[in-house]
Amino acid sequence: MNSITSLPANSAAERIVRHFQAAGFGGITEALVIRIRLKKADRAEVEASFDKAADNGATPPVAEYFEIRPYGFYSELRSFAQAKNEIQSDFGVDLRRKLPSIYFDVAPVVADDALATGTKYDALVKFSNNMMDYAVAVLLNDPTSSFFEYLDTNRAGDWQTIIGDFESAAATLEQDVDLI
Repeated sequence: MNSITSLPANSAAERIVRHFQAAGFGGITEALVIRIRLKKADRAEVEASFDKAADNGATPPVAEYFEIRPYGFYSELRSFAQAKNEIQSDFGVDLRRKLPSIYFDVAPVVADDALATGTKYDALVKFSNNMMDYAVAVLLNDPTSSFFEYLDTNRAGDWQTIIGDFESAAATLEQDVDLI
């Protein structure tokens, strides 16, 4: 049920899903490619703010520090409109807490929400380094297993095979829909 919405990296999102399915992870049925831009501050300030939120049991202040826009989408189960409507609940707190690492660290960076169920995203992966002040990452959904199970069975991690033409998609910056 892939969306008919045209996003620059829709084909990359489908290729990512197909890659994982071919590797034996048939439960990975959705990939949402996102572009992350830092709005303000430096790493120390962002991490301090996220740590403070975690200490207080609050949701990290994602919208204060980061702009997150959709970049590509593929799903066998729902449309982009449905995924966009559910992003606030499906992009869980455990993955949101990892956004500073996703943005600031050198790729690859993997964050896993082992407790995610249903349509909630299980993993947030940054396959390549930031380009033009943007980090490009992928939210993956697999309600049947953990993304780390994939990593355990594929230690070599040929990230370039998975991401393909991310760099060319990342250079297309016309999408103006904020997700969070």
